[in-house]
Amino acid sequence: MLPTPLLLIGIILMGVITLILRAFPTIVPQRLLRQRWLLALNFALPMAVMTILIMASLNLFTEHFTMTRLGAEIIALVFVLLSYIRWHNVFISLAVGIGSLNGLLLLLQ
Repeated sequence: MLPTPLLLIGIILMGVITLILRAFPTIVPQRLLRQRWLLALNFALPMAVMTILIMASLNLFTEHFTMTRLGAEIIALVFVLLSYIRWHNVFISLAVGIGSLNGLLLLLQ
């Protein structure tokens, strides 16, 4: 375990970085926020992050890889997508994803 002063420094540093990132759009002049490259980044970045998170969540390169598990994960991802399209609520989609993955793994084993 890390020493307490190091943990406190890390927590304070994360808080300061979060504050700067959240205040950034209000501090920076609007003309800088409307630049073409920044608009393109704002358009593409959420999809890139979601793709990376989805690929990281699939157990493709682990020693416990099975086609059954991969199939259950893909079906659970489809359920998450459909629930988000239907309800537009991240928490419901999260619960649907966890529940469907666990239910599918239970049924398929």
